[in-house]
Amino acid sequence: MDEALHGGRVHALARERGLGLEALLDFSANLNPLGPPEGVMALLRGAGPEFIAAYPDADAPHLRALLCARHNVAAHSLVLGSGGAALLFLALRALAPRRVILPLPCFREQPRAVAACGAELVPWQALSTNLEGLEPREGDALLLTNPHNPTGELLPRIQLEAWISRHPQAALIVDEAFMDYAPGESLLPAIADRPRTVILRSLTKFYAMPALRVGYAFADAPTAARMHDLQEAWPVGQLELLAARAALEDTAYEARSLRAFAEDLPAFLSELRALGLQPLQSRAPFALVRLPGRDPSGTALAQALVQEGLLIRTCATWPGLGDPFIRLALRPPAERGRLIQALQGRL
Repeated sequence: MDEALHGGRVHALARERGLGLEALLDFSANLNPLGPPEGVMALLRGAGPEFIAAYPDADAPHLRALLCARHNVAAHSLVLGSGGAALLFLALRALAPRRVILPLPCFREQPRAVAACGAELVPWQALSTNLEGLEPREGDALLLTNPHNPTGELLPRIQLEAWISRHPQAALIVDEAFMDYAPGESLLPAIADRPRTVILRSLTKFYAMPALRVGYAFADAPTAARMHDLQEAWPVGQLELLAARAALEDTAYEARSLRAFAEDLPAFLSELRALGLQPLQSRAPFALVRLPGRDPSGTALAQALVQEGLLIRTCATWPGLGDPFIRLALRPPAERGRLIQALQGRL
């Protein structure tokens, strides 16, 4: 696995430096700063033999009911999977497009998924995700992330719906992995029945449990059926299914997370600007930051911060970005303070 593909390399870094995970602060993985819901942790602490002594309950009726009620979408449209990335690969296999339009920069799994399904990638250079002028003549499918990764920009639902109405024949995949932070902008349930359309959602980012691989997608009935046909048996483990249910049932955690996000993200962006940095405006729990000059580069800065146990996301090999950019995840105020202090002496 190319280490440039992902953040969150805490295990590899801990091995390289001979440290415990508790000695590292990971600003490269975009997770809820509050950590996992207590209900999820209680479930894991209380897990007994019955949790692993039988095959997973693939029907998962309670979890499916929670997800369908949450998004007001019919059960036949729901597909559970082993995380959002796995469902992205599955959606592309089910839709089988020939040429996929993809805004750059993009989530690093997306080009790999397009190639894996045998399609041609049609890059659309747009640091700011704006659909104005985009026509599907160059491809038969459009793949988006909203809010966008890595910029954090939110494409307003009304703009996306307008584009969809103008281009009813184009297949569409929208990754809404960070839409929990802007719930009123989701395309669900409005286009759940649109032909050749898949909306991807994650349960690992907002609920801060990426080690438990579970996500879900909603698609029009024929596409959902095709995804089920292509999917392996038992795609989600039993602990993951139960953890997802426990997370969704914790409505207090959701409200607390959104309150903290509304306070902490503007504060983080202000702290970065006070250092002379140029973070892009974001609606997701991370900031894409343009460094002020050529020295230090993003790579050099990341290497220096690693010496202090701080892991950030570099963008040197990220198409459409490059070494003037870094991406920083939102973390609690005290941890941000450690990052800001480390940055002060290096900019």
